[in-house]
Amino acid sequence: MGSDEFRRGQYDPLVALRNAGQLMGMDLKPCGPGRLCGPYYLDGSMHAWRRDKIKVYIWKGGVFVSEEGGHTLSLPNWLIQYGGAADWKDAIRIINGQPQNIVWNREFREKISVQKRYVARDALVGAKAYDLNLSPLFRHMCSLFGEEKTRKVWEEYCVTANSKGGTVFWYLNPNGDICHDKIVWYGEDGHRLRDKAMGRTYRMADGYTEKPLFGSHLQGPVSGILESEKSCLYAACYYGGVWLATGGLNALRDVAGVPLYPDRDGEKQWSQYGDCVDWYSDWPECGDHSDLGDKIEWLIKNK
Repeated sequence: MGSDEFRRGQYDPLVALRNAGQLMGMDLKPCGPGRLCGPYYLDGSMHAWRRDKIKVYIWKGGVFVSEEGGHTLSLPNWLIQYGGAADWKDAIRIINGQPQNIVWNREFREKISVQKRYVARDALVGAKAYDLNLSPLFRHMCSLFGEEKTRKVWEEYCVTANSKGGTVFWYLNPNGDICHDKIVWYGEDGHRLRDKAMGRTYRMADGYTEKPLFGSHLQGPVSGILESEKSCLYAACYYGGVWLATGGLNALRDVAGVPLYPDRDGEKQWSQYGDCVDWYSDWPECGDHSDLGDKIEWLIKNK
């Protein structure tokens, strides 16, 4: 487009900036005069911790999208590359007349689904070089289950720490292929830090699209399926056996004949897919959002 890209009159930059979050399908927050920020890469995938990884702002009469340490695109060009717009004219039409969540570029989606990738084994080997004690979750689990058992379960489930204190859950499929990682941040009490976003180094946008259940690579009959990876580790330490985790309420799949242990507030949704175990009725301190991991910790502390 050259200099024509900034022609005035194609769209109102103030209105476009105000609607940018809806147009891009992102939760953007004001971070300065005429500027919105969010915890996203340019392709829309989540950053692990930066709240201002992506910035949207007005410059030279147009709205621009910039990734910290990455590329910068005008909003129309962003819509063309990632937002489903067929061309420049279509992008302007979207900006002017359709301030709602976008349908991502079909060609882009088809491309990443065809070029499915797996993480190189060396990445996991390198991650295991980090001292597990860097993770507050590891230290907390050692206080509950002892270091020997905790270290054994972390090794079996391919869980590592990173240099910044994050806990990294590696998702492997039944064939042992490494599909992706998931970085979660915990405090010294073992609870997830809600103010630090979870993230991935190996993102769907880069072709790491297979999403197995956490622990799928382990052999043997499955004792149960839970939501969180942490509770999966707790159950493996406390009860033994093979436990799997979905990584989220809405990620349940492939559960025929397997007992389900949803979080207390997820039972109604999961009961549509299988038999949910009543794991909480004998626990007087069970809260509305408690899970089996919380109960296990309570049992250990109240022997």
